[in-house]
Amino acid sequence: MQLSSLSVIVASTAAALLVRLYFVLPIFGRSSRTWSSRRKGKAIARVQANKMLCVVLGSGGHTAEMMRLLQGVDFERYNRRLYIVGDSDVLSLDQIGLLEGDRNIQNEEYYVGRVPRSRKVGQSWKSTPASFARCLLSVTSLLYNHRPDAILCNGPANCVAVVIVAIVLRTVGFKHMPVIYVESFARVHTLSLSGKILYLLADRFVVQWPGLVRKYPRAEYIPHLV
Repeated sequence: MQLSSLSVIVASTAAALLVRLYFVLPIFGRSSRTWSSRRKGKAIARVQANKMLCVVLGSGGHTAEMMRLLQGVDFERYNRRLYIVGDSDVLSLDQIGLLEGDRNIQNEEYYVGRVPRSRKVGQSWKSTPASFARCLLSVTSLLYNHRPDAILCNGPANCVAVVIVAIVLRTVGFKHMPVIYVESFARVHTLSLSGKILYLLADRFVVQWPGLVRKYPRAEYIPHLV
């Protein structure tokens, strides 16, 4: 009898979770969208001022593209920024310093959260789950404490961990943190691995080449973002 009752509880919990995910995951088209601007170069939701934007930075090309994307962000609206950076990513730290140092405006503030890389270049897939779990824990602490109003990412491996945590927090009713994913300009015919995963999870999925929209109908084509 106890085993039967436990099975009913587990089955009911699983069913409730599946229903919740159906209404939460953007891929099912049920999650509310608050975007009102689709003008060229605007890949950020229009929200009230005094909001926090979470920016996920990778190394090399990802950071270079993100810095160009941030030129189209209304920093008066997003006057608080949280940058999530890999713990060994010195380039991104330098770029953040240049970007924020040039602004030096009152009533604006930014934070840098350094997290373990979810997967290093050349790392074996066998050891990836452990490093990914460490990244998830660090990201959970950052999102829980800072509670950003939107998340902007463009492909580094850590952004998968960030979005997964955001979806979990949304599912349990903690906070809805809309995710805007911008695929790299270099992806002309196919999505990156991060893009293929986040195509299912991002609230807004932006590509920069028209051919990708035909393959991925949820994608939004905005050219010349970077």
